[in-house]
Amino acid sequence: MKITHVEPIILRLPKVTEDVDGTQDDLLMKVETDEGIHGWGEVDSSPEVARAVVEAPTSHGIAHGLRHVLMGRDPFDIEQLWREMYRATIYYGREAVVIHAMSGVDMALWDIVGKATGKPVHKLLGGSYRSKARAYASVLMPEAAADAERMARDYVSQGFTAVKFGWGPLGRDEGLDVEFIAAARSGAGCARLMID
Repeated sequence: MKITHVEPIILRLPKVTEDVDGTQDDLLMKVETDEGIHGWGEVDSSPEVARAVVEAPTSHGIAHGLRHVLMGRDPFDIEQLWREMYRATIYYGREAVVIHAMSGVDMALWDIVGKATGKPVHKLLGGSYRSKARAYASVLMPEAAADAERMARDYVSQGFTAVKFGWGPLGRDEGLDVEFIAAARSGAGCARLMID
């Protein structure tokens, strides 16, 4: 089995705002093989920059886009391909969006191996850690503490047993952080409260 195509696919809402919201745009990584099996990965980063990491042409003899490294290779060689992607990106970065893009490829390769072997990926990685996962509401901290209390209460009334607040005004002022978190705690009641 050989990799025949690596396609970064950008998903974007019609209007992207300045809010810190990871659901406005995203990048899916599709890796295709000569046997008709394709794998999917997801890249939670700046989609256009991650796409550039995949599609970049060779430069300076030592800098390569990820597609260049992967084409014609065996998708089962995940660890070797990871090392080669890491080496190929030495010139332009081994952090942040480069690692994000590599992770999307990594997910897609595991997806291919799982489909080809008929095994769920968690089995390939050593087995499941748990049999179920808690669904929780995850939102930006609003600009007013009273809104945090109301939102937490609303999510718990919808059946969520946990609520996560993050970003927004958090981190600007320690006293306000305490006020926001206390309000969220009050609204969440006995539900688990998480702060990002």
